[in-house]
Amino acid sequence: MLAMELAYLRGDSPPLVRLAGLDAGYGMTSLLIIAIGVCRVLWGAKGWTAYEANPFFWAKVGTFAVMGLSSIAPTLAFLNWRKASRADPAFTPQSAEVARVARWVRIELFLLFPLVGFAAAMARH
Repeated sequence: MLAMELAYLRGDSPPLVRLAGLDAGYGMTSLLIIAIGVCRVLWGAKGWTAYEANPFFWAKVGTFAVMGLSSIAPTLAFLNWRKASRADPAFTPQSAEVARVARWVRIELFLLFPLVGFAAAMARH
């Protein structure tokens, strides 16, 4: 979903409804991942004590939290753009604002790499 957002943000006139839909899907997927993770930690085979002492678990949680915080700016922009396009169908966001949002999406994509690395290290620890 993030890769698609970034691809759509490269054009001169990004598809605002699609961006908002992708971002909503990304948010719902993130919430589902959090819910599944909490269930695994609380009721999984390893239990809380195995995760509590694992530094890679905390690095993964921290990375996921930074990704969540990084997603706030794009989400707000997509919501504002969609609202503006409803009021004015000819609305197109300014290039500088699109570039700023694309930068945040790139940060989120970049953070996927350490997140996966921490998950792999966590499994081996």
